[in-house]
Amino acid sequence: MAETRQLGEIVATLKSDGQSLIQDNIALAKAELKPAAIHAGVGGGLFGGAGYFAINAATLLYLCGSFALSLWAQHLWGWDLLLCLVVGFGAGGVILLVLAGILALVGKSQISKVEPPRQTILEAKQSVASLKSAFQHGKYNATSAALAEKEHPETARSRS
Repeated sequence: MAETRQLGEIVATLKSDGQSLIQDNIALAKAELKPAAIHAGVGGGLFGGAGYFAINAATLLYLCGSFALSLWAQHLWGWDLLLCLVVGFGAGGVILLVLAGILALVGKSQISKVEPPRQTILEAKQSVASLKSAFQHGKYNATSAALAEKEHPETARSRS
């Protein structure tokens, strides 16, 4: 004759198994998301660096434009000003924009490496399906046992 377990034992087993399943899924999610978070952090930092250089380039280009306007005004009146200042500031701005572009491309490549936690999602879906199946199976067994007890109360008493 098969050994029967009390309802309390079954509930305790389900509770501990459920907690273990949830803890395992959380550990899997952490392990899978950590590399993605690193790539996202590096990519975000590089985009921040690109923004910093772009702001500096904009400042230098603004100064270059100011000097160019001064040069143009002085040229109109025949005064000579050091053209090398304009060329120097302009070249500095262009260099910073090139650096910003390179950092943005590298940052984009890092961001594109971020992947969804496929194994965690699959495991969670499988766990939900397994729990649903176990619940339906348990519900069926409980209903069958209750019906059997109603039909044959003397057999049910002798088992317990």
